[in-house]
Amino acid sequence: MRTPRGPFRVPEGRAVTGIVLAGGVSRRMGVAKALLRVNGDTFVERAVSRLRGICARIIVSASPELDLPQLPECTVVRDEAPDLGPLAGIIGGLAASGDDWHLVLACDLPLVRAEVLDLLVRRAKADECDAVVPRAGGRLQPLVAAYSRRCLEPGRAALKGGKRAVAAMLDQVRAVVVEEAELREADPDLGSFFNVNTWEDYRAICGHRHDTG
Repeated sequence: MRTPRGPFRVPEGRAVTGIVLAGGVSRRMGVAKALLRVNGDTFVERAVSRLRGICARIIVSASPELDLPQLPECTVVRDEAPDLGPLAGIIGGLAASGDDWHLVLACDLPLVRAEVLDLLVRRAKADECDAVVPRAGGRLQPLVAAYSRRCLEPGRAALKGGKRAVAAMLDQVRAVVVEEAELREADPDLGSFFNVNTWEDYRAICGHRHDTG
């Protein structure tokens, strides 16, 4: 990741667009995680609801084969082909937006707290950067992060070069990392970064107390 420099702050009062990464069918689970339910809502509906409190507009980026539920007042964009990964979803959302900054949220992070999302937006407004990415559990968490439109062309170049990892885009932009100590002020147990990858994870989510702010 490049060292942040230059006047790239989010202007106060400017709208931030939310991008929900709905994905497609999970190879590990054999189903579309976006359509799993918790407390009566699908994961994708839950992600949309979480972003609505912060974002003026919501874009849902999904694999072409995914049969989404009705998502009122959302723009749906489709990947060019299945199994292109989350970077393609981020790029599709950025390309469909006219805003400078975007809050990206993968739908399989159902415990994300509003306070964490608000922190990312505040850091985007305060720091000179192209992206704001949390680091939790010793790992970057690029699927709940803030990205400026300036990430679009580096992301496209990465995809064109056969690189599907979001890290390939982050290596080419000015990214600020929000470290765990600051994240814990918004989410003490870091449940926001619990990713549902297996049926065991899903059962744990279903038994969780869902006070996510």
